[in-house]
Amino acid sequence: MGNGDSHRRSLDDLIPGDRERSSSPVKRISQWVLLRGKRMWVAAALLSGVLVVLLVSSIVKPWNLKELLENTTTVQTLFSSLLSGSILLVSIVVSINSIVLSEEITDIESQRERIDASIRYRGQIEEYIESDVSPARPAEFLRTILKVINRQAAGIEKIAEEGDNDEFAEEAKIFSEEVSKEAEKAGETLSGAKFGSFKILLAGLNYDYSWQLHVARRFKRKYGHCLSDDQTEAIDDLVETLKVFATGREYFKSLYYKREFARLSARLLYVALPTIVYISYVMLAIHSPEFIPTEELWILSQELSMVPLTLFVAFSYTIALAPYVVLTSYVLRAMTVTLRTLASGPFVLRHSDELDEFDWDDDDIEVSERSVPTPDDGETPEEKAADDD
Repeated sequence: MGNGDSHRRSLDDLIPGDRERSSSPVKRISQWVLLRGKRMWVAAALLSGVLVVLLVSSIVKPWNLKELLENTTTVQTLFSSLLSGSILLVSIVVSINSIVLSEEITDIESQRERIDASIRYRGQIEEYIESDVSPARPAEFLRTILKVINRQAAGIEKIAEEGDNDEFAEEAKIFSEEVSKEAEKAGETLSGAKFGSFKILLAGLNYDYSWQLHVARRFKRKYGHCLSDDQTEAIDDLVETLKVFATGREYFKSLYYKREFARLSARLLYVALPTIVYISYVMLAIHSPEFIPTEELWILSQELSMVPLTLFVAFSYTIALAPYVVLTSYVLRAMTVTLRTLASGPFVLRHSDELDEFDWDDDDIEVSERSVPTPDDGETPEEKAADDD
């Protein structure tokens, strides 16, 4: 086994992907908007951005709203369309949420099967811990799995060092160090996380178990001929634990989607009703200018060098977009979660151009001479003759 720089090699040289966290402001803002930020705060930030864009546009190229109101129905039509769209949007989202929740209305036998499956699943990880019962809270349960994965990876390293294969020992050491780093980062994310918070799912998203599952299976393929029974068993245990973690992540993701849809429906109703009332007021105020609070807007409009009517319309248009922006903030995170968890198992989808030392070479791939089974192989001669007829 080598030493010096070879010991300090990063696993990033052996598997694809740049798992380093970018510290650029653009990256942090993107992460906050797509994942980390609370959805209502994200919606408020998006609405503020819309208002700023409208105000800047009206200052750079002023709008002649008075002429528009007198000679056209453009403004009235715009707010009328937003009013109809808000009502329709709420109806659609509530209907979708009802469909999602309808899956929970099942018979007692189905509920019993769910409970039994949950107990069997928790029992899989209880085989590797000293406690007879695994933690009940999702965050603590995932932290327990991460501890088991970390310990098993260290066990593979230790067993590999005791063996005679220096190459396997070096790769096992690199693998164990990287697993320990990622498990520690995920554990910090899970620390103090409550059920329903995005921290639990975020830890699963950031913990890239796919390459670990791939590398563990590759160890058996590459060094299977020289592995002892203890080494083979240690690798098998790690593969099974990674499967447990993957299953837990997918299950908690489904719970997240259900809770997120429920929150979206509730908050959309809270936002939509005041918005619909306000749009109705705007449509009346546009037709009757005396309803517009000109005096209150005069001071602010003077500071912005704007006509009070322009400021009123820009602010009202921003408020009218509130239901759509709330929906957008929730859909952005759900879309990001879906894109980052497209595949389950040993498929490395992030920057997977090359796998270097930890992937298959062309010379390693051999096609078996055995024919690929087809549905016709299971048919009797009489059935095949009937098919030919």
